[in-house]
Amino acid sequence: MKFKQIAPVEDMSGLILEVFDVRLDISGGWGYDHKTPIVVNSLNISIDQFLNLFANLRANIEMNMTLEENDRYGGINVHFLDGEQFTIENKTYDHIRFEVTAMREKDYAKVIQEYKDNYGKNENFDMNKHFKKREELTIKLIADFWFEGLEEYYHNE
Repeated sequence: MKFKQIAPVEDMSGLILEVFDVRLDISGGWGYDHKTPIVVNSLNISIDQFLNLFANLRANIEMNMTLEENDRYGGINVHFLDGEQFTIENKTYDHIRFEVTAMREKDYAKVIQEYKDNYGKNENFDMNKHFKKREELTIKLIADFWFEGLEEYYHNE
């Protein structure tokens, strides 16, 4: 399953601040490839926190905010898989891959409500069956992120 790429914007930092109330000093593209990397101008959090945060923000835009209500996903989670550094045309890029998991927003709301209604309240509630249902409803995909300027912050880790 693939989701539509986010259209380029002139002020990515401003958009992220407006929509998520998160201040990131970044510019460039959404990081779909090395030609449209996320340019890291400065970081005030660890690289790991930044990567996870940005992957979450982009996934939420792609899988929820830009879709019609019936097509939206919820319970979106990102999990770091791996990363490599490349030098292309004298520029250094970090290619980071995340596994993204989510389920249809309406399905997510149902399984969360089922859990809240039954856990610790209903002795017949089958946790294994519940988590099996959640797993069956969950989609998994691999998302690529390309960053420029990240290597400057490695020494802070």
